[in-house]
Amino acid sequence: MNHPVKEILVPVDGSDNANRAVKFAAGMAAALGVPMRLFYVFPAASVEVIGMAGMSRDDIDHAAQAAAQRAFDKTREALGDDAPKDIEEETSIGDPAEEIVRYAEDDPGVMVIMGRRGLSRMKSLVLGSVSDKVSRHAKSPVTIIT
Repeated sequence: MNHPVKEILVPVDGSDNANRAVKFAAGMAAALGVPMRLFYVFPAASVEVIGMAGMSRDDIDHAAQAAAQRAFDKTREALGDDAPKDIEEETSIGDPAEEIVRYAEDDPGVMVIMGRRGLSRMKSLVLGSVSDKVSRHAKSPVTIIT
């Protein structure tokens, strides 16, 4: 890594693995003295699968924000009193792995800390598909918490 860590990005979805990752990330952010950002990606496939394709962009954005808020609330609940005061939140719509990699590429000082597997019902033997793709394609450091 050629750049110092300036921010820790934690992709969240409300899963237990994401909550374990955010607890680890909070400690890392405090130790490094850098901000932590929770990042929720509303999967673009969800838009098509659940029939949102005919909805307006505002309605899709509202659905994405509602889903993100549920994930952020679960994350903050998991952190409890250990939650840093300055956690930022960001939501995106798209392929989760691609959006995480894109975010990290836009700022070379980002370190990604994420859970091994999220809420997806699809199972993988070693890593979840999102964490696997991010670890293979991100140019910034990626830490996967099991």
